[in-house]
Amino acid sequence: MMRKLTAPLMASLVALFVLIAPLRADDPKPADKPADKAADKAGDKAGEKPPEPAKFVRQHRMKLGGADVAYTTTAEEIFLKDAEGKNTASFFTIAYTKDGVAKQEERPLTFIYNGGPGSASIWLHFGLVGPKIIDIPSDAADPGSPPYKLRDNDDTIFRATDLVFIDPIGTGYSHAMGDKKGEDFWGYDEDADSVAEFIRSFITQHNRWNSPKYLLGESYGGIRSALLVPRLQGNLGIGLNGVILLSPALNMGTLPFVVNGNDLTYATSLPALAATAYYHHKLPDQWKDLDTLLREVEKFAGTEYLVALFQGDELPKAEKERIAERVHRYTGISKEYILRADLRIYALRFTKELLRDEGKSVGLLDGRYVQTEIDRVAEFPDNDAFGAKTGPIYIALFQNYLRNELGVDLVKRYAPQNGEANQKWKRPANGRGAFAGFIDVTGALAQGTKDNEALRVFAAAGYNDLTTSYFAMRYMLEHSGIDINRLTIKDYPGGHMMYLHRPSLEALSKDIVTFIEKGNGGH
Repeated sequence: MMRKLTAPLMASLVALFVLIAPLRADDPKPADKPADKAADKAGDKAGEKPPEPAKFVRQHRMKLGGADVAYTTTAEEIFLKDAEGKNTASFFTIAYTKDGVAKQEERPLTFIYNGGPGSASIWLHFGLVGPKIIDIPSDAADPGSPPYKLRDNDDTIFRATDLVFIDPIGTGYSHAMGDKKGEDFWGYDEDADSVAEFIRSFITQHNRWNSPKYLLGESYGGIRSALLVPRLQGNLGIGLNGVILLSPALNMGTLPFVVNGNDLTYATSLPALAATAYYHHKLPDQWKDLDTLLREVEKFAGTEYLVALFQGDELPKAEKERIAERVHRYTGISKEYILRADLRIYALRFTKELLRDEGKSVGLLDGRYVQTEIDRVAEFPDNDAFGAKTGPIYIALFQNYLRNELGVDLVKRYAPQNGEANQKWKRPANGRGAFAGFIDVTGALAQGTKDNEALRVFAAAGYNDLTTSYFAMRYMLEHSGIDINRLTIKDYPGGHMMYLHRPSLEALSKDIVTFIEKGNGGH
């Protein structure tokens, strides 16, 4: 059912959560620079001094909830070592710690990472979590050209937890060392092993073993979180208080990317298509509100629609016509198109089709974003409207922030994303067989809640995310076996990064703070 895609859209599809279109897999990576390689291997030869991890510490103040809060930022490299004590990798991390805390062990600590795989943590850092975030239009309008602005984040979850941002190997300033190569860390298991070891090293160096600990991951960060839970709790003896999942990928069979013979993905995507059509006023009928529409579409997707798809070519013509009319009512896509597509609307085609009559496309990661198309008859968009509109503001401001606010003085290139890592990502060891099928890590997360009966899970998604849709997230978690009393699921207006919509930022931050405080006795 998938046809050959244009190069930008294939990158957008395969590199599912590597968000910035202008940066490609053939961009030079930090590890490709001879100077970096020489520095990494320093100390291998007799008499040479081994490299020392860089560290930059700054003091800051901010107003938070009406109070004047002092805090410290520590941007540093933490080296991982093998059994012989040789350096294998350098993780770059930025930590925010509140000053003047009487009992540090009562102050929660949250480890934060984005997805990709192959993405640095700047998106969560500057979009939701950090004390300062990008000042971007809340209505999905184009933020324009530089100079861009940061603003104080009055809603930052820093009011409830210290923050540690993690850039996995091959992203940010993080890189392989010694005889290791970047691709040695690029895979489901390899990535989770290295990030787990980083967390162990961090809490050891900073004396935070007994602090309440949380994982906060977005997109592929959901998979990373699920794989970290058994490694941290089981292998390393690091107790966790909670896992926070934002627009998570967990079960690849529910997401709209491998669609051949996979009818489930069409059902789990349908409500997000409806929400996006509603946002752009493309529905043929009037609805009281978005909630009314979505509750009806959810019921239809999980019953009549899924049953119809399951019948395949045996579906009676009259029933096919009836279902097509319903899908048209919920998505605004013509009935003729829906019938030609055998009732199955592929999300990537939908981004081109919804506003085709206007010569525009909508974003895949956030259907609120719109971009004028050059080729108005193509099957797929020329580019992703969301990535094109949001990438430059993030990168320009973060580069400035690193040097001017955090005092980071490194000559290496900071890599917001790494397309090479994404393309070379290895499947998990137990999923490389001929009949391995879709990767599904919900079992690892669920088992973690059985091993630790105090471990809780918070999950959030945006209505207009056409990749890891909110309905797919609910399906994954409500079929996981996690105790519903320890599972919180929330949906918000907006897309994959729903917090770019200001009301959703405020609501999501409040909900995460509540989740953390509940697991820490309200401290």
